[in-house]
Amino acid sequence: MSGCPHNTSTTHLPEGSRAVAGIGCHYMATWIAHNTATFTQMGGEGVTWVGQAPFTDERHIFANLGDGTYFHSGLLAIRAAFSAKVNITYKILYNDAVAMTGGQHVDGELTVPMITQQLYAEGVRKIVIATDEPHKYPLGAGFAPGVKIHHRDELDVLQDDLKKWPGVSVLIYDQTCAAEKRRRRKRGLMEDPQKRIFINERVCEGCGDCSVKSNCVSVQPIETPLGRKRTIDQSSCNKDFSCVNGFCPSFVTVEGARPRKAKASTGKTAHLENLPDPILPTLNAPFSIYLTGVGGTGVVTIGALLGMAAHLEKKGCSIVDMAGLAQKGGAVVSHIRIAQKPSDIQATRVSRERADLILGCDIVVAAGPDALATIKTGHTQAIINENQTITGHFIHSPDYDFKHEKLRQNLLEKLGAEHTDFIDATHLATRILGDAIATNLFILGYAYQKGLIPIHHEAILKAVELNAVAVEFNKLAFHWGRYAVLDFKAVEDAANLEFEKKAKEIPQSLEAVINHRKQHLTGYQNKAYAERYELFVRKIEAQDQKLGRQELSLAVAKYYAKLLAYKDEYEVARLYTDGTYLKELYDQFEGNLKMKFHLAPPLLSYKDPKTGQLKKSTYGPWIFSVFKILAKLKGLRGTALDIFGYTHERKTERSLIGGYENLVYSLLPHLSLHNYDVAVELATLPEHIRGFGHVKECNFTSYAVCSKRVGI
Repeated sequence: MSGCPHNTSTTHLPEGSRAVAGIGCHYMATWIAHNTATFTQMGGEGVTWVGQAPFTDERHIFANLGDGTYFHSGLLAIRAAFSAKVNITYKILYNDAVAMTGGQHVDGELTVPMITQQLYAEGVRKIVIATDEPHKYPLGAGFAPGVKIHHRDELDVLQDDLKKWPGVSVLIYDQTCAAEKRRRRKRGLMEDPQKRIFINERVCEGCGDCSVKSNCVSVQPIETPLGRKRTIDQSSCNKDFSCVNGFCPSFVTVEGARPRKAKASTGKTAHLENLPDPILPTLNAPFSIYLTGVGGTGVVTIGALLGMAAHLEKKGCSIVDMAGLAQKGGAVVSHIRIAQKPSDIQATRVSRERADLILGCDIVVAAGPDALATIKTGHTQAIINENQTITGHFIHSPDYDFKHEKLRQNLLEKLGAEHTDFIDATHLATRILGDAIATNLFILGYAYQKGLIPIHHEAILKAVELNAVAVEFNKLAFHWGRYAVLDFKAVEDAANLEFEKKAKEIPQSLEAVINHRKQHLTGYQNKAYAERYELFVRKIEAQDQKLGRQELSLAVAKYYAKLLAYKDEYEVARLYTDGTYLKELYDQFEGNLKMKFHLAPPLLSYKDPKTGQLKKSTYGPWIFSVFKILAKLKGLRGTALDIFGYTHERKTERSLIGGYENLVYSLLPHLSLHNYDVAVELATLPEHIRGFGHVKECNFTSYAVCSKRVGI
């Protein structure tokens, strides 16, 4: 889940270390972290190591333990490990809630100082605390002797140190559960900082280092004319801000920012009033709705609203929610059956081929085998949200194929085109209402206006009122969904999607790619630079035409331009100051915006003494004036006066351009249909040269290895 403490505390370990899990949310680390495995019963965390330690050369392991489990019986495991004198570090996550079962408080008093005192009394002498708010603990807060408090940014250093401690050591990671934090903010029980993260997608290289650092699903892919980049889903972001630690200058912290709503949602809404009622389904037999979605987006709430609305109309309704670990962003399914009277409902689950409606709030879950099994071809209707929630695979694989078209095709084959409506509800709802949480009510309104909900809209709106959460917002989302059925073009216009589509239009043909890249390279350097690019690509095109192919030309057109337009200091400055960045920023946010930039200028930054990598620093709005000056100095690029051009990174980038030209030229004399695909593969290798600084350096090495591995 976005902002979950486990994203950083549990999955990040020193190189060569491993961890074991127990019972709790942190068990999910075994699915996404290659270095965490196994689990035990409560009170047995890490005890498997007691049996293993005497029979292995491995010196030390980590064991994850939640504060709720610690309070329940986890101390028994620590006591056993201490008695056995094994080398183990317990990472106790103090997230201030029994998060896995709904966010309750521990059944009793438990504070971080109390845990340290208890551990000290058991004999543990190495106890450290990592927290995102070290300032909240004043001197004399009641900690055990020798306990030190650190910022969570020091986690790697702390863990390296703890590995060397003989015997049992403990790291208490203090950060509030993200799901609980969101609940408290909604209820006004916790401050909701007016602070947002914005990614300048044109500066972004799509390397994925921000995902590696944060493990966060709110860092999402966005397809652009220059490839896949990153964007922040402002609706799901829990303001953890660890993504900023990615080594990239594209991240901007914006204070005082609020997601901008479309003018259509804040102005007159007369067109949403007195909408014509559809013909609702009859209830000669129970009506079965199979509702799918992702945890944390309000799927269960939709079922609850329909249940209350049915009750208000004195109808029968059964709801079976299957959520599992869904509050952490997993799949949610609700089986909803509505009947004229309760006694008409004989079974509560929607069985095989018995769904009247698939209400797919997420296409991945809606196209899953369980959902497909409920479809009766020629009968079942479906409303499917085209938006695809990213999965954990993307965090570790920046080029992960989401197989969107395959999912779409699977649904169409089972349902039939005449029984299926695909709408990008998330995008529409977010653009119009400013928050993706409106998506599911939008979809419900759409389904209602299509005549697929056997309850009158008055009852549904009354249920929204009784729920007493964001009442007017949710009503508006429902109305906009209804209106989309009656005039979809008007809703698209209200969301200004047509303009956005044109701005993000991705060139497909060779001519379109060449023209796009020429324009980009002219802005990057000058017209002569762009003509150099076109001349090279046209030579490859001429060779391609002899073979009746075009794939090699297209690959060279994309990746030669990528190497030519390496992102040095001048280019980053230009991409911040040419007007596009500010337009996109103010298109997404409103308010009295104050920007802070997170940069690591190679001539000004210092290196981390442990990693040898440059450290990012925060710069205020004044850096924008520096950007403007740098952008005007782009003519110095590659000349003797280019002070940045003497760094190893810049020298390598320039050498890659000539190297790529030589590589492609060397392919042409031997090019044939027999080895053509290998030539295309070689030409696309620069796709993997992404990032900045040490991230790009690592990718340079991978590129060199791949170049040698692929032969022609």
